[in-house]
Parts: sequence; structure tokens; C-alpha cells
Amino acid sequence: MFLKKLSGIPVPFLFAMHDLRANPQVEDGYVQIANELMDAIISYPFKNSELKIVLTIIRKTYGWKKKKDRLSFSQISKLSRVSIRHTKRVIKNLVLDNVILKEKIANNNILGLNKDYYSWSLWKTLNPGDRIVTGKVSDSALQR
Repeated sequence: MFLKKLSGIPVPFLFAMHDLRANPQVEDGYVQIANELMDAIISYPFKNSELKIVLTIIRKTYGWKKKKDRLSFSQISKLSRVSIRHTKRVIKNLVLDNVILKEKIANNNILGLNKDYYSWSLWKTLNPGDRIVTGKVSDSALQR
């Protein structure tokens, strides 16, 4: 009875979680991304699962100092906690929207984020002034 599951999670795990404390350290790894690109990601109207998958791809590429990498749908699904079926559908749409770049080499998916965020589908439909607001501050704004 000790291994009884509650909502799919083994009960001992629930008790162990109470004693755990998060302690992230940059020494254990980090993701470096340009502020301008992060601003574009924040501004873009991603659905929840799209954002999770984009961030997963960023984590698996930029987190290892790569622009693109061989990533399986199951790997992305597991980390993002999006079903594999939905992961495949979302990636297909993100590729069509030009947010994610995808190459197929043999049976491998080579995926990466398209840094040219103005080529993402939604931005093409907006007026240039409506696109994004970056965190950049002009010198004249600082003098006010």
C-alpha cells in the first residue's frame, strides 16, 4: 500500500517533495538569449503549448550553445509535458509559421529557433510600428 498512486504520482514522492528545496545555480548551466529575441517571444501571441515547445527547443539548443540540434518529438514532448501527438502538430504549425526551422536528415529532425522574428507569420500581418516593443531605452528617454 506504500506505493499507492495518487493522481498518477507515487505517494512516497509527494512526501519527499515536501522536503525538497530548489537551488538553481548558473554554474549548473544556463540559457543565453538576446534580450531582443526574448522580447519578441514575449510579445508574440503563442498558445500555451506553442510557448512551452518553443522554450523547450531554446533550452535544448541555446542551453547547449547550439543554434540547432537533432531533437526527437518524444524528447520535446517529455520536457514540455505536451502529449507527443500534440507536440507533432504544434511543431508542424510552428514550422509553417516560420518560428521554428526544421531540417529532415534521414530519420532525424534538426530543429532550431528562427531568430528573424519579423519573418514569423503573425508579424507579417501587422503594421511595422505594431510589431514588438523591445526593452531598449533611447538616450533621450533617459534624460527626461
